[in-house]
Amino acid sequence: MSKIAPGKYIIVNRVNSLLGKTLALNYNGKDKVVTVVDLASGPTQVWIVKDYDAKTQSVSPQDAPELQIGMGSGVLKVLTAHNYVWTIRETEGIATVQDGGVTVFWGLDKAINKEPVAFKAGTGDEKQNWLFIRA
Repeated sequence: MSKIAPGKYIIVNRVNSLLGKTLALNYNGKDKVVTVVDLASGPTQVWIVKDYDAKTQSVSPQDAPELQIGMGSGVLKVLTAHNYVWTIRETEGIATVQDGGVTVFWGLDKAINKEPVAFKAGTGDEKQNWLFIRA
């Protein structure tokens, strides 16, 4: 497993929607929940990954690099930057994203358009797997 290289990415879930659409992380505004929406390659779907330290990284929307993905009530939210960090590890092109303490994973409860991205204990489910595509 290796850490993702810093850069700009479109982050998509490994599981397509029931309609066969690729679901990408979407920036919905400051203090708003992060959702997945049908991939459209728009600016709200581009994220900046930066190294925080040797093990962790931050994830910020391209449109608002002063913000970071952090934790809300069981879901990811875009918040004012405050050293919110993630452990992003990739094996053979598939990544998992955990909090800095590696206790919970990013994932989807349902692979549907506009679904909030949750964080919870690892399930081994493909809905907790992500593809980081260079933007």
